Amino acid sequence: MSTAKAVIESVSTPLRGLPSRKAATAERVSRIRDLAAALLDEAESLDHDNALAEVSSTFENLSLKSRVDFFEEVRRFEMELIRRALELSGGNQARAARLLGLGTTTLNYKIKAYQIP
Repeated sequence: MSTAKAVIESVSTPLRGLPSRKAATAERVSRIRDLAAALLDEAESLDHDNALAEVSSTFENLSLKSRVDFFEEVRRFEMELIRRALELSGGNQARAARLLGLGTTTLNYKIKAYQIP
């Protein structure tokens, strides 16, 4: 069962044993926040999985008759990795560079070269 589904089920279950209506409302709001966070995490994971699937499908369709521009594929993959690292680090380039195993100067150079916003 996915995290999001588990949170949805817990939100939909009736609240029992809480001392007041305010406490029940606060607990429900807390569960809804947890649900939203779980859904956002799951959406990010799906986006990441889709990007990887797109890259791997290029290689699966490779044949002697088809042609792949190696440098363009590497560029696209590198741009996707950089975007994902920046996303995970909240835009902090130093943290993104550490995630990627790069120096901050190298990452900054690549961001400018690829014109990544």
